[in-house]
Amino acid sequence: MKMYLPPPGAAPSRRGVLKKGLIGGALLALGSGAYLFTRKSVEVDPPSDGLLVLSLREFAVVTALAWRLLPRREGFPSVDSLQVARGCDRILTMVDATAVDETKQLLLLLENALPNFLFGGRASTFTKLSTDAQDAVLREWQTSRVTLRRTGYTALRGLVMASYFASEKTWPAVGYPGPLPGIHDPNAPVWKGGGVERPLGNGTFREELLAPADVDGGTP
Repeated sequence: MKMYLPPPGAAPSRRGVLKKGLIGGALLALGSGAYLFTRKSVEVDPPSDGLLVLSLREFAVVTALAWRLLPRREGFPSVDSLQVARGCDRILTMVDATAVDETKQLLLLLENALPNFLFGGRASTFTKLSTDAQDAVLREWQTSRVTLRRTGYTALRGLVMASYFASEKTWPAVGYPGPLPGIHDPNAPVWKGGGVERPLGNGTFREELLAPADVDGGTP
């Protein structure tokens, strides 16, 4: 299952994808509640140009999450060098309000010490766990019988991976030569949906623009 990211301008759903079902809604509410024994998150510095969507606590969770999903590997740039957590914050500026709210709730649910205690017996926030314990928590989310946790893991992982591999500095490590010359047009019109007709540009299909031979199947 892929992360649900409706295009900008699309109408948000009345109920978020993750809130469907009593357990999902209860868990998201739990994640936004008081921390077990007033446990706090690890403090991290925000990016030099500030945060646009995430709170400082949510940014700390994304930072820890990125390090566990993308540990150091030879030949690959580090998550800090690419500012992956900052990239996640910027990606969230391009999605609708429902997806943003659910992502923020998921981050708080992952961080909250109370769900961590109830599901795994760990009375600590995610950011203060050891790296081994953080890996165990993520495996539990990935394989959980609770749909919200499995879907949430996929969504958060997709966000982190999108931020990381968006950087061309990662391309040599995976053998990607980059886009072919002429594919990217920096002057192409921008389309954000919202019921507005897509402007002409690369990838736009309009039947009236076809040549007669294309419509009639060509001449012998």
